[in-house]
Amino acid sequence: MADLSLGGLATGMDTQGIIDQLVAIEQRPILNYQQEISELEQTKGAWRDVNSRLDKLENKITDLKLSATYNSRTANSSNEDVVTAAASNSADEATYSVTVKSTAKAQRLAGTRFDDASAPIAGITAESTITINNTDITISDTDSLRDISNKINDADAGVNASIVDNHLVLETNETGVENALDTTKAGSFVDSNDVLKTLGLLDSTSGEITDAIEVQSASDAEIDINGITGITSSTNTFSEAVEGVTFNINPDAVANDGTDTAFSSVSVSKDTGKAAKAVQAFVDQYNSAMSFLDGKTDYDAETEKSAVLQGDSTAMRLQMRLRELVTSKVKDSGDYKTLTSVGIEIDRDGVMSFDSSKFTEALENSSEEVANLFKAESESEGYDGMAVRMDSYLDQLMQSNTGLIPRRLDFYDNRIEGLNEDIEDVQRRVEMTRQRYVEQFAAMEEAISEMQSQQNWMMSQLQNMGGSTVNSVM
Repeated sequence: MADLSLGGLATGMDTQGIIDQLVAIEQRPILNYQQEISELEQTKGAWRDVNSRLDKLENKITDLKLSATYNSRTANSSNEDVVTAAASNSADEATYSVTVKSTAKAQRLAGTRFDDASAPIAGITAESTITINNTDITISDTDSLRDISNKINDADAGVNASIVDNHLVLETNETGVENALDTTKAGSFVDSNDVLKTLGLLDSTSGEITDAIEVQSASDAEIDINGITGITSSTNTFSEAVEGVTFNINPDAVANDGTDTAFSSVSVSKDTGKAAKAVQAFVDQYNSAMSFLDGKTDYDAETEKSAVLQGDSTAMRLQMRLRELVTSKVKDSGDYKTLTSVGIEIDRDGVMSFDSSKFTEALENSSEEVANLFKAESESEGYDGMAVRMDSYLDQLMQSNTGLIPRRLDFYDNRIEGLNEDIEDVQRRVEMTRQRYVEQFAAMEEAISEMQSQQNWMMSQLQNMGGSTVNSVM
């Protein structure tokens, strides 16, 4: 094998440079492939961004297809320090006079004061079990007040234990009379070996919860609504008194001694702001998507440069279809037939604007007709609303595997993958060509080197025959 590192020693030629130039010619297809890949990556990136913006547009469209967007209700209280309220779509538009007579409170029990909360309880002489809300808790004769408090909390028995000035305090997690601890209810508050008596949570004589122990009694909330009295709840929330309306009473609204009341007026009305907000969000995203498409399909006459999607027929059809969906007539009858009639317009530059006051007025006049302008479906209304039509079109564009954009992105990925494989093929051929050139130039260098050696030998022989002979020969 010839020495492949001669590098022009025999000929004086820059054989490495010559080989590099010859290989560069062979590599020209790679540069073309890389340029095509770069262009495909830019186009794919543009369509991926288009897909992202259309996906966000579809999300905004979803809100416009929901009845709740147009039929929502809002509840306002004249005195939120007394009561707040929330209204569902089924709530009637009305005003409710709410008088709070009592609020719901949790039961709170306080035991005997001990000298040291960390020392074992002297009165507990054997391992025992207490039961709170049907949950058994084992108490040891070595447990301190702190240990017992921790065990009760760890048991998750529906009460919270704490230590206040070395008193063990129990408070029910839920308000209302029905959730109070009661020795007469099975499994509610059961003593064993007089542990609860020792702790002072039950009377040492009667074994009952006395007024001295019950520092706060459990109570139900009671309200009057529009003159209807005796409405009670174990919590400070009333969700069944008025259909579709939930009243939330401030726990500090009144004292629970029956001597005080608090008043508030709650008004339930249409929440036109929710629909206006949803439409504005759609308008903003529509403009964002169309502006992006404009930029990607633009041609700058001054610089004579085309944007990445300039001349792309699919992108142009997409823009035209979206504009058509929001400007065409939705239905043939009624006061509101187009989006323009409810304050949504598109100017000559294709920019959409929204007149919220005009929309709100239309919604107040005929909420159902305005809602159907967006969400109607042909099965029930005989025509499809704008949001339904656009959502269907966007599905055709973006549906996984079958949508136009995913299929186009797959095409770019496959094409790029194929070009990368072509590059690898060319690189293998180039490497083989480089090796062949190296071997050929090495063989040439070796042959010339041998010829030079023979020439030098012949000259040496002639010189040995005598200078005159050499001169005559020369």
